Amino acid sequence: MKPADQTGDPPRVPDAEGAPPAAHVPPYLAGLKPSVTPEPSAVPEPRAPKRRPKEDAAAAEGPRPRSRPLKEPAPFTPVVLWRDLNPPLGSEKGPWRWTPVVAGLAGLAWLVAFGMLGATSGLDDRVSSPRATLAVAWLLASVLTFLPLEFRLGLPGLTWQGMIGWTLLGYTLAFVPPPTGWLLDLPDLPVYLVFFLALFYAVASSTLPLTFLAGRRLYQRRMHRHDLRRARRQAYEFGMLAVTLTALAGLRVLSLATGLLLVAIFVLAETLLLSQVAPEG
Repeated sequence: MKPADQTGDPPRVPDAEGAPPAAHVPPYLAGLKPSVTPEPSAVPEPRAPKRRPKEDAAAAEGPRPRSRPLKEPAPFTPVVLWRDLNPPLGSEKGPWRWTPVVAGLAGLAWLVAFGMLGATSGLDDRVSSPRATLAVAWLLASVLTFLPLEFRLGLPGLTWQGMIGWTLLGYTLAFVPPPTGWLLDLPDLPVYLVFFLALFYAVASSTLPLTFLAGRRLYQRRMHRHDLRRARRQAYEFGMLAVTLTALAGLRVLSLATGLLLVAIFVLAETLLLSQVAPEG
């Protein structure tokens, strides 16, 4: 029989079925539990977060390009006030220094023209061609009046209408004998037609600057204020009204009630046109 171990530990007993003996545990570690380290395969893998269809499509397309900052800052836009959109009358081209001079020359020319109209009998002794002299005087007065207005206000056709209307009107009043018969009498009908044509262009050319300036004063929108078609239509309406009143007087049917009714018809027609016809430009 073998002697016991000198350290005093009990002898090792082999396990059943030939298993190797258990590891020797010292007495001071007998009450402690051994720490068990799990195998790497037993650690659970982290789950991937769920993605939505939109995120999957975005991931398949790849990273989106990032916006780059602008090299230059956006320009500053000033605040546009109402008075900037609607400048006061006459401020588009500024004041004109030659207005008193042109107005004085035009007034002097009209004085000479009307003076020659009243003294047609004395022109035969003073000038060789009184008819041409009177026509030139009225033509010069018309040019000095309507040409500056056409260029200043931007009214094309104003000069030739004023020249034709006022020159023909002055010549008719001075040298054409007044008709003695009724308006529809054949010998006097051409005289009436020439006079009506001259009266129409004279009144239309005179009222065109007034209707244009009145529209710039009354209307608030720039489109309506600078509507040349509206101003020209109103000027033609004034010319037609003058011709109609004169024709009614020639037919001897003109009265106060008829004249007021005719004016009301023209005003109503213009009101309907203003509500239906779009402004120009």
